[in-house]
Amino acid sequence: MKPSSKLVAALALGLLAGAAARADGPRFETDSPVATVETLHHGLVQLSVERPEATVEERYRALEPLIDATHDLPYIAQFALRRQWAGLAPQDRDRFVAAFRRLSVLTYASRFAKLKPDSFKTVSSSVLESGRAQVVAAIVRPGATDVSLEYLLEHRDDGWRIINIIADGVSDLALKRAEYQRVLGDGTIDDLIAYLDDQAKRLE
Repeated sequence: MKPSSKLVAALALGLLAGAAARADGPRFETDSPVATVETLHHGLVQLSVERPEATVEERYRALEPLIDATHDLPYIAQFALRRQWAGLAPQDRDRFVAAFRRLSVLTYASRFAKLKPDSFKTVSSSVLESGRAQVVAAIVRPGATDVSLEYLLEHRDDGWRIINIIADGVSDLALKRAEYQRVLGDGTIDDLIAYLDDQAKRLE
């Protein structure tokens, strides 16, 4: 039995409405390593300039899709635990990744609130032997030395994602690994999640 013309029309309208809704959502350029890094920088600057009085929580909600689109936060969270990750139950992995994600986004929301259009500059990019990419950038500070930023990225099915940031020679991922190992040395995954939650509350 053939569907009625009214049913076909309704289905077509539904598909068009769904496509329009998806088109209205945020779209981020991540098709190259430089595009991913500059998308992050542009989003941070745009929020700071357009909504200078936004609260940390408002900034958090605005930055969530940007950070998710430019970073591989689940991968970073897993790599930060290394050997302990394999021994975690699935629900504990999910809880840890959720706490790690919230703290990561809150860190951006609280520390990058007073940017100007020229606060970032891209210096260079290169593809490493591993297939990963490195983008060198800087935070421009008038009257002071720029802060060097080295982004390490990996390619995913939907674009390039940041997996580590080295600021002035210090690896953020290495710091997290050492910090988390210290907590887990005398505690459990519950203790580590509570530790991340406490850090997040201090930034709110």
